Amino acid sequence: METCSNCGVEISGKYCPECGQGKVKRLEVKTILHDVTHGILHWENSILKTFKSLLLKPGLTAKDYIEGRRKHFVKPFSYFIFMQTLFVVVFHRMSEKYFAFLNYTIKSDSDKVQERVIEIQHVVSQYVNYLNYFMPVFFAFFLYLFFRKKKGINYAEALAASFYWVATTLVFSIVLMLLSMIDIRFWNARFFVNMTYYVIAVKTFSDLSWGRGILKGFSVAMLSYIAFVLFVSILALCYLQFVMGINVLQIFGYYSQ
Repeated sequence: METCSNCGVEISGKYCPECGQGKVKRLEVKTILHDVTHGILHWENSILKTFKSLLLKPGLTAKDYIEGRRKHFVKPFSYFIFMQTLFVVVFHRMSEKYFAFLNYTIKSDSDKVQERVIEIQHVVSQYVNYLNYFMPVFFAFFLYLFFRKKKGINYAEALAASFYWVATTLVFSIVLMLLSMIDIRFWNARFFVNMTYYVIAVKTFSDLSWGRGILKGFSVAMLSYIAFVLFVSILALCYLQFVMGINVLQIFGYYSQ
């Protein structure tokens, strides 16, 4: 009788009854090629299915995952990491152009204030791949706060939904960044697009009426944005003050050096 090459237990069927490993053959080039193509196609197919489901049915998709119907979905954090990676690549290519446009439209009588604003933008651009991870954390907190009683969700379940929804809005941001190559003002539409998606996601997740669902969805999204922006601003100012040694009071024009 054949034995398992992984743990040495006798195998009578297709898989080892002890460790679950299937019967294996000696590695060949065609085996490696099959594993590579299967892995890539399976991952891409799963990503596309998850994105399509979140795009068309954001609330129901999150609800299905939380309730245990997870077979056809990429895990929330893996989905977020994939979309976040794409976002960071595109953002680093496009952020210089956008910030240049933004600085041109900002009017300030002080060159020093303008310099400090540019420095803050540089910090945000440099660490955006880390900062984006905080948005789902804040969103999950307010989602849990608003629906812990009605939906009976805990914070971990709210976090799973938030990773899904925030990651999907990163795709919207990528599209708008690419469109900004035609007109930079497309990038400014991201807040409205993302906010609309969040409201629909929360409403369809909560099963509330459209009136109450839109109100609560808007509240969750807006509070999350405010908390995230304040958090990022504080981190950026602390970085300038304590790491770069820049007096951040100058940014607000309290006094000049």
